[in-house]
Amino acid sequence: MLILALSPHYDYTKVALFDSYDMLWSEKQRYTSAELEIFPGMAAQEEFRAGRIKELLLSKGEPLSKIGVFAAVGGMTRPLESGVYQISAEMVDDLLSCKYGESPINLGAPMAMRLANMAMARYVYTVDPPVVDEMTGTAHMTGLPDIYRKSVFHALNHNAVAAREADNIGKPLSECDFIVCNLDAAISVAAHAHGRVIEVNDVQSASGPMSPRQSGNLPPLQLIELCFSGKYSLEELRIRVTGAGGFVGHLGTDDFDEIVRRARFGDRKFQSVFDAFVYQLIKQIASTAGVLGGNVDRIILTGKMASNEYFTELLSERIKWIAPTALYPGHDDISALIGGVMRVMTGVEEAKTYQ
Repeated sequence: MLILALSPHYDYTKVALFDSYDMLWSEKQRYTSAELEIFPGMAAQEEFRAGRIKELLLSKGEPLSKIGVFAAVGGMTRPLESGVYQISAEMVDDLLSCKYGESPINLGAPMAMRLANMAMARYVYTVDPPVVDEMTGTAHMTGLPDIYRKSVFHALNHNAVAAREADNIGKPLSECDFIVCNLDAAISVAAHAHGRVIEVNDVQSASGPMSPRQSGNLPPLQLIELCFSGKYSLEELRIRVTGAGGFVGHLGTDDFDEIVRRARFGDRKFQSVFDAFVYQLIKQIASTAGVLGGNVDRIILTGKMASNEYFTELLSERIKWIAPTALYPGHDDISALIGGVMRVMTGVEEAKTYQ
């Protein structure tokens, strides 16, 4: 059975066609600024992008009618348990209205649903969306009753690498305790207790350690004073914290390999920022280990930064007192998506309903 997988980003959509587990082809369908700027918002791009995907399929001799399953990386819906979800009209409405947050990933499920309807296909799925929330009420609570902690993170990649490592060490995932660190433009560090993510920093609000583009945790009173200083508008400060902070804010670049290289060869500014980043990441990992009672089978490093050998060796040495590390460099959301879909198609797992 042919499966079409979609992963939307700001200026492109990753499109891949699978025959069960086997990838037949994959392509990044890119869009120019001129093509996108005519739309009043992200949600308005959905029909345009879906149309381009239909054209791509026809150019490859794969009409929609041949495809039986459509799958998309999940978006900003209401909080959910981990699992595979049948994409529904209710989910599409929540994503296109941006009720729970605006992001290009919100376009994936609506595009999959639109294309599936054209193909008259029954099966339309998303897997482990970024809003997976398995934290307890205690973990959600803060010191202000007006504010509660959210669970927004790289759930699809987190759960995929956790399952792979459980297989690697020969234990059922339901018996494993892992710390998974997804090290990309945003960083998420999560406690995986027996297959459930019971603690994680919220990447949507830029909490946790600093990252290539996010500020990470900030002193509350200093942040409040900055908000009312008149120096920045609300939107300017939002961008500064969530997209122009971290390495970009300090160094003007988010090229991690270049930052590591310059830090190693004596550039004091780059070295100070790199050292601060490693320091904050170790703190985050150690506090997450505390949630697991110190019983950690592995600390899993994944994402783009996990491919930098100097960094991973340095970090592994400094956290070995907690647990050994396992490396899964990069991330492949499409393969993780297909893995979840195939669990449903082969009867290993039942799809859940979004209500």
